[in-house]
Amino acid sequence: MPFQRLFTDADMHDQTLKEEMEIFYSYLQKIVRDDGLVIPSQNYDLVLDITPTPADYNRIQWSYYYACHETRCLFWLEKYDFNDTHELQGTESLAHLSASLSSTNSSLFH
Repeated sequence: MPFQRLFTDADMHDQTLKEEMEIFYSYLQKIVRDDGLVIPSQNYDLVLDITPTPADYNRIQWSYYYACHETRCLFWLEKYDFNDTHELQGTESLAHLSASLSSTNSSLFH
């Protein structure tokens, strides 16, 4: 049976954050639909984060990743260039790489 969950640390009792999260989720669903993407598994979690930028920028940063339970892998809707590994310096093992990748999620600004 497929198992899909959505996680966030955003305060869903805050109506403004809740509405922003709903817009973000709808945006990701639109990408999947419009680009004809196929999620590689029906057994995954989606982790969403929304972070207001400093007041002088007056924007909200959207970050997300998908976590597949079957393969224990993270994935995103767009390709990620792993040749640019400046964010992963100091990675010495596969476990360390996994932890580094989980903190390197895709970001969008809205």
